[in-house]
Amino acid sequence: MTTGRNNRAMMEGVGARVVRGPDWKWGKQDGGEGHVGTVRSFESPEEVVVVWDNGTAANYRCSGAYDVRILDSAPTGIKHDGTMCDTCRQQPIIGIRWKCAECTNYDLCTTCYHGDKHHLRHRFYRITTPGSERVLLESRRKSKKITARGIFTGGRVVRGVDWQWEDQDGGNGRRGKVTEIQDWSAASPHSAAYVLWDNGAKNLYRVGFEGMSDLKCVQDAKGGSFYRDHCPVLGEQNGNRNPGGLQIGDLVNIDLDLEIVQSLQHGHGGWTDGMFETLTTTGTVCGIDEDHDIVVQYPSGNRWTFNPAVLTKANAVRSGDVAAGAEGGTSQFLVGDLVQICFDIDRIKLLQRGHGEWAEAMLPTLGKVGRVQQIYSDSDLKVEVCGTSWTYNPAAVTKIAPSGSAVSNASGERLSQLLKKLFETQESGDINEELVKAAANGDLAKVEDILKRPEVDVNGQCAGHTAMQAASQNGHVDVLKLLLKHNVDLEAEDKDGDRAVHHAAFGDEGSVIEVLQRGGADLNARNKRRQTPLHIAVNKGHLQVVKTLLDFGCHPSLQDSEGDTPLHDAISKKRDDMLSVLLEAGADVTITNNNGFNALHHAALRGNPSTSLQGEPGSSLCLSPGLLDASSCYNTFFLSSEHLALIYPSFSNITAGHFRGKEAKRFTSHAAHPPPAIFEAAIDIVVRISIPEAGDRE
Repeated sequence: MTTGRNNRAMMEGVGARVVRGPDWKWGKQDGGEGHVGTVRSFESPEEVVVVWDNGTAANYRCSGAYDVRILDSAPTGIKHDGTMCDTCRQQPIIGIRWKCAECTNYDLCTTCYHGDKHHLRHRFYRITTPGSERVLLESRRKSKKITARGIFTGGRVVRGVDWQWEDQDGGNGRRGKVTEIQDWSAASPHSAAYVLWDNGAKNLYRVGFEGMSDLKCVQDAKGGSFYRDHCPVLGEQNGNRNPGGLQIGDLVNIDLDLEIVQSLQHGHGGWTDGMFETLTTTGTVCGIDEDHDIVVQYPSGNRWTFNPAVLTKANAVRSGDVAAGAEGGTSQFLVGDLVQICFDIDRIKLLQRGHGEWAEAMLPTLGKVGRVQQIYSDSDLKVEVCGTSWTYNPAAVTKIAPSGSAVSNASGERLSQLLKKLFETQESGDINEELVKAAANGDLAKVEDILKRPEVDVNGQCAGHTAMQAASQNGHVDVLKLLLKHNVDLEAEDKDGDRAVHHAAFGDEGSVIEVLQRGGADLNARNKRRQTPLHIAVNKGHLQVVKTLLDFGCHPSLQDSEGDTPLHDAISKKRDDMLSVLLEAGADVTITNNNGFNALHHAALRGNPSTSLQGEPGSSLCLSPGLLDASSCYNTFFLSSEHLALIYPSFSNITAGHFRGKEAKRFTSHAAHPPPAIFEAAIDIVVRISIPEAGDRE
């Protein structure tokens, strides 16, 4: 059983080439049906990280619900000793073994099986790993076949997430053409691509070997077709536990002396000088091989194989677990906790969407350890790391040690030395970069000193951000005032179109907005998503910033690229407190977004989107049956009483007559529970409009 579990871990492990699975619900993250990706690592027994050939990296479910299927497990190296493909003569079969159920001793490899070798009417057994249970499949003649797309012969590529080959390609962004899919090693077939770069250079690059993705596809190519439903689902037989107690996803340290480690490594992968990083850095178990050795990935991106006796399980909490000792709280984090930032750039870019977004200035923080400074109402974390502060999705960090936790003397000294380096602001030699970093840190004296130097550009950028933007998001008012004296550009935009006022709204810095307003900043400025600072403040749940912006005359009803107003966003976030503030400021409830929904529709959908919207004659405020038909002026305002009753019990058995004059006010004031603010606004509108009874309408 132990051998079987570890073999299955290899089969379903790092390097397997995969496609979307039966429970896929993630749109076109993968590039679309049939597009291929590579298993990079396992976050836990329930989560796998896949890097798609288009460059997108994300976590997917591999337990309970299954988001990916295994197209080809050959790159993982799993082999069926004593077997041979009876078509191409591969011996032994590497990857999935396909055994004919109707012939004696007839086997195919994955390439030949999907390539329609042997009789299509014959049924086959699928054998994913040596000794695993055979699964009888329908004949290929009756099964659906789709085309694989991605990094295949003829595709156009650029360097990918694991690129470490300097400028062989001619430089970042330069393109090349895949001329052939090859084997990176004899034990790992189909795990590399041979590329001819536009500059004339050519070489072999990893596409699956040990989970690495040296390339990213910018123009995919066809890789043949495959029987989708015959491909095994990743995780159904996910045996990823090790007898030594370590599990894929565990955080591990090395707490032994170097001489002992080197001795224990004999016969278990050996020791090289490049492994010194492992002595002072926490790594993540990403694989367990057939010899029970442990494959560990480090923040640098390097992976090393260890004798399990070398490793000690770290006292850490993985993202997604509930922290022990977090009394009464739903968050696993506390202010003061030490956390490690995710080191996978593609994954963190994905995770940051809607959680502070990604900025190129965050690049130096990848894999680094920081300290939690603040926990926002939506559980996002403000983390001090590398001498500055950024907001992170909690799923993008891993807790290393809780606030105030006790650690051993050795670990404590090691951590102290680590943090000393981490929190130092390194001199880069770029004066503008130093200005931005100093502004982000609130180092007023250093900012003042830098601004005296003639070569400095007060609007200079570091990783796409100005000093004004950095200081605004981190709330350094004194730095802002100093920058304003040096004629800083208040309206400078970063690559997302965000200005300083957007950054202030995001960082919950109302005092900064006051300074910017006095300096003449445009409080209705829009970014590339057409969002105003008010949109951002509402989405982040920063009520005081919302009030501040409205007090300064910010327009309450501008629409973003989706057509949503801040009112739509407040309803989506279920923030009735913000709803009231926006309505008091004159927010327009009749504006419809790109889906044709105004604020009232949005509120109704928040209550019960599946409810029937047709009411009985004489009992419906929505006198046309189609609530979602925005062409009716009545439908713009009113919902059926049946629907309102389900959203809010006080609205049962209401007719249009209840919304006239005193009756409406009486209803509002005497309801058992006051109606939501959005419906109070609706009542006020109705009072001002002459509405015919149901019987008066044609």
